[in-house]
Amino acid sequence: MVPMIIRGEPFVVEVKAEEPLPETEEEFERLLARAEAGEASAQYLVGAYFRAEADEIVAALKESIMSGSRAMRAPCGIWETDCFGDCAKEELEKAFSWFEKAAAQDYPDAIYALSECYTRGMGTAVYPERGHALLLEAAEKGCLFAEYDVAMEYYNGKQEAFGQAPVEQDFEKAVFWLKRAAAQGDALALYFLARCLEEGTGIEKSAEEAVPIYRLAAELGNPWAQCALGRCLEEGIGTPKDLEQAVEWYQRAADGGDAEAWDALERLK
Repeated sequence: MVPMIIRGEPFVVEVKAEEPLPETEEEFERLLARAEAGEASAQYLVGAYFRAEADEIVAALKESIMSGSRAMRAPCGIWETDCFGDCAKEELEKAFSWFEKAAAQDYPDAIYALSECYTRGMGTAVYPERGHALLLEAAEKGCLFAEYDVAMEYYNGKQEAFGQAPVEQDFEKAVFWLKRAAAQGDALALYFLARCLEEGTGIEKSAEEAVPIYRLAAELGNPWAQCALGRCLEEGIGTPKDLEQAVEWYQRAADGGDAEAWDALERLK
């Protein structure tokens, strides 16, 4: 647990370890037994396992298309959806079934997974309205992925699409949901929360309070936060200047693929 202060109020971030997906057949069989016995978290993980299998199938097919393999001519309806049609239909349907079982027990992450299934048509028909309703339900029940997605809807302003009503841009609501996701240790939510604090977006401006949040997100490996922390250290924003540390964080961000960090390193050289 990492205690902080935001606008005079305690803000505690608790980074929770996630149970990994099984890597061997024996691990999967043990997980499946737990799921069949009715354990909601195991049911969700079995669904996630089958969805990961589907992702691997799609990735392999995309690679074969790029390489000109015969697989590109397989009758899979591969141009019809972002999941390449039916090429991973069986795996996606299994994932959807297990997500349904876990969601029936009010397991928040499974409700969020179902929202993605309905929104993107993974293992089921596309029902955007149902997907969005489940997204909001998952967020209310504490799923950090859903909390972050809802925050970004308010942060960016969600346009009308697929029959869904638009979401008006509302930075205060975005900050509310960012706080909830950030409190569970989500690095992206921490980054955007710090950015809101630094810029005074949806919350009173405070670079001093933004810096430790950037730092935590940076330590969790987010390249945007690493770059932002480097900038704060370079320019003395909310913290004393420290060029040596700034270069260190810029380098870590650049190693993670952040183009702005590469530009900063070139400038400082």
